[in-house]
Amino acid sequence: MTQMTTSVSNNVIDNYIQRVTEWSQSSQRIPTTEELENIAAELGIEPEEIQAAQKQSHDHYVRAQGYMRLKHWDDAIAELQEAVAFNPSNLDMLVSLASAHMGRWQAYHRREDEDNIRLRIRQCLVIKPDCEDALNLLARLSNTLKWRNRILTAIGVGLGGVCVGIGGVFLLGDGLPSWWQRESKLEHLEQNFTQKLNSLQRQQEALKAELMASQRQNDQRGQRNLSILQSRINQLEAEVNKLQRKITEIEKEKPNKLTPRSSLRGME
Repeated sequence: MTQMTTSVSNNVIDNYIQRVTEWSQSSQRIPTTEELENIAAELGIEPEEIQAAQKQSHDHYVRAQGYMRLKHWDDAIAELQEAVAFNPSNLDMLVSLASAHMGRWQAYHRREDEDNIRLRIRQCLVIKPDCEDALNLLARLSNTLKWRNRILTAIGVGLGGVCVGIGGVFLLGDGLPSWWQRESKLEHLEQNFTQKLNSLQRQQEALKAELMASQRQNDQRGQRNLSILQSRINQLEAEVNKLQRKITEIEKEKPNKLTPRSSLRGME
């Protein structure tokens, strides 16, 4: 921590930085000079000391650039918060702080960092409505969230299919002593598998539609995620084939009692 003067302790400066940061987050805007002076006065910091700290905040900004190159996001954010606290209208510092939160968000996906990215981008756009760096950061955040949600959805669909398969194995392995109970269970299994198969096929069609829409994305990240979606579709197709084989096995065990459903013959 940089010492402004011998009369101001590090704890006072830390309190000032925390107060300014919390004020910015709660009000969702850049504090004015008068508001900063009021915060400083409450903490016993003289205007001359604030001015001295403003000159030294550049050192914090420079150190933060080094931390960001090393992807030490916590250290970079700490340095930039101190720099911004004394220069809240400095566009370069605000953009860097938003970028540091973006780096940490991509590493840990914490909601706190996502909120801070949006806050700092808004502050940048207040200073310069056409700030290209801020708008690019906002686009990166939106695109990353979109692809992340799609991947999580695909994973959820795949896990659902796995659960269906595991449940079917347990049910098929649970024999009953009497034939009528066994046949009743086979009837139930066939209905269950048919419902799950139809559900998987609908999910598969939805993923295919999503894949077609995604093919219009030409950036490198889009191509990587297309591969992920295609892999999930292939896994769903494998689940569909597995369920079809299970239904076929059930049909073989009850040739005289149950009539195969027309919908199932259409799938084969």
